Amino acid sequence: ELGQTLERMGQTLRDQLPSSGRHPIPLGTHPGPRPPDEADVVVVGGGVVGWSVAYWLKVLEGRRRQHGMKVLVVERDPMYSRASTVLSAGGIRQQFSLRENIQMSRFSASFLRDINEHLGVPNEPPIDIQFQPSGYLFLASPQNAAALEATVQLQRDEGAKVTLLSPTQLKAKFPWINTEDVAVASYGLEDEGWFDPWTLLNAFRRKAISLGVQSCSGEVRAFVTSANHMMPPAPSSARIRYVHVYMPDSLEYQPVACAIVVNAAGAWAGKLLEVDGLPRGLCQPPLPIQPRKRYVFTWHCPNGPGLSCPFLIDTSGAYFRRDGFAGNYLGGMSPTEVSPRDPLRSFTPLFFIRHLQFILFQEEEPDPSDLSVDHDYFQEQVWPRLARRVPAFESLRVRGSWAGYYDYNTFDRNGVLGPHPRLENMFLAAGFSGHGLQHAPAAGRAVAELVIKGRYETLDLRRLGWDRLVDGEPLEEHGVV
Repeated sequence: ELGQTLERMGQTLRDQLPSSGRHPIPLGTHPGPRPPDEADVVVVGGGVVGWSVAYWLKVLEGRRRQHGMKVLVVERDPMYSRASTVLSAGGIRQQFSLRENIQMSRFSASFLRDINEHLGVPNEPPIDIQFQPSGYLFLASPQNAAALEATVQLQRDEGAKVTLLSPTQLKAKFPWINTEDVAVASYGLEDEGWFDPWTLLNAFRRKAISLGVQSCSGEVRAFVTSANHMMPPAPSSARIRYVHVYMPDSLEYQPVACAIVVNAAGAWAGKLLEVDGLPRGLCQPPLPIQPRKRYVFTWHCPNGPGLSCPFLIDTSGAYFRRDGFAGNYLGGMSPTEVSPRDPLRSFTPLFFIRHLQFILFQEEEPDPSDLSVDHDYFQEQVWPRLARRVPAFESLRVRGSWAGYYDYNTFDRNGVLGPHPRLENMFLAAGFSGHGLQHAPAAGRAVAELVIKGRYETLDLRRLGWDRLVDGEPLEEHGVV
């Protein structure tokens, strides 16, 4: 009993501490064994999406194979020091503007609610993702009020419990908010809040390994395909036969024969399709996924919002949430995109226009070559917006900061799921632009269904496939934070 009491006291103290944003592998953990000579499926990327795919492959295979499917997860950053998953703010919400994203959020919320039934491992401690069900609160200006109301109706049609608040109702529920310039707000009543990203990643990883999934540390820098030794004319498609996994800090590599490759490389999913061995003609149009650096700042404000504080998204794009207890918070803001007028589209194919828009009309993006933090960004851009919305934040004290990556889809800021149109045995699961963590349970199952059963069964996510890139038809998500 004494031990249990001490453990509860320790957990209470940990809950009161602000999160550091970094959850390293325990000291002494070996980066992993060498890759095997062959695998049925090679998952490139050991973030939460990659491990979700691996987990669902083993769950769904059932007894289809006598000896079980050989699944290999390749992760180039075994310490997860630059991983998008563990450097995120850990939010989950139903409040999206695209039907598929709402459906994935609802699936993931149900999965997380029963996480121990799915990811529990016998003789291991139960999983506690430390979910804080405080909801998301989106604020809309008069110009955006009608759009927010229409989006809430879509969310309700999909079964999400979201309510609209007038400025008077908003002030009554959250007295600490300055409602100036707010026309309406939407507030999630169920299955919204935040949780510990590292715990979810480790739970998927631990369960998948218990089911027989293998993992290794290394970087995929080359492929061997069926087109590599073909004579002209160039083929219209090809199959990947080998994945070359390069050992950490070495020129040595291990060729892994495989039947299926899943590109779950996150922010580097686009770069993966540019490595040696892939015929350039078969990788067009390029996968428009690039790393985008985002800052997260933590601060202390003893007179700030209390336990009822939601994950607030301001009209300016700035956001914050409570970070534990005792007046601790975290937040940030993404650069704002400014789109040109549509007449340009009549002169150039839409796909290339959207890339041109991104280059010419995007606010200056932080340099993604490292994870250094621009502290002036908080002082000059984030803090003034926060203090205007929450007057108590005028006296906040910054405690820390970190940076992480969005796997940013420059085409329409949505994930790309499903088979590659010309690489016959490659499947994609990347480009979620900041909502990959919360959609990982659903996205992993969707890709596993395609691999094993050849079709979507749980959710129809066909519109998130590659075809929209080829056809130049974006699926805009207006709820990217």
